[in-house]
Amino acid sequence: MNILAVDATAENLVVALSKNNEIFSRTTYDGAKKHNSQILILVEEVLNEAALSIGDVDYFAAVVGPGSFTGIRIGVSSVNALAFACGRETVAINSLEELAYPYHEKEFVTAIDCRHDCYYYARFKDCFENMTELGEMTSRELNDQNCLVIKKTFSSSPDNLIGVAKTKIAKGEFNALASLYLKKSQAEREMEAKNMDKTVE
Repeated sequence: MNILAVDATAENLVVALSKNNEIFSRTTYDGAKKHNSQILILVEEVLNEAALSIGDVDYFAAVVGPGSFTGIRIGVSSVNALAFACGRETVAINSLEELAYPYHEKEFVTAIDCRHDCYYYARFKDCFENMTELGEMTSRELNDQNCLVIKKTFSSSPDNLIGVAKTKIAKGEFNALASLYLKKSQAEREMEAKNMDKTVE
């Protein structure tokens, strides 16, 4: 079974390919704005290293959010296009699930900095498959959690991406990839603020 997984939701772009349980991967460190020009290059590099063509990929997976709005769109649209061209199923991965993948605790929280002293977070019981909450909280609220808190401070792990994808594939969790946003973009918030100001006037 060959699986291609992509995470473009952060500053680091990660592309991972699993071929018969061997993982090939690439990671860039140039910022989310360059993901669009690099994603297909990295896909081609891992395929070449694994001696596969895009048609040899059995399943495609992408991290759909939360994270960089630009990165989410790039990853989702690129992987959807590749899967559609190959006639393959797609698997959606939550970036907070990827972070939770190695952990097995009675209760724990994963968190990603979303600026302005706030974090996207998810709460889990026992393992990444049991997400009980998903949302946004302040850093103070995060620090007050009475359980293990895992903050994302590094790029996604290729092993974690493939691990989550394999688990979902085994359970038959396939769906068309759709962007997961936990809050409105800055442009949308600014537009709403302007409209509100006009209403007040």
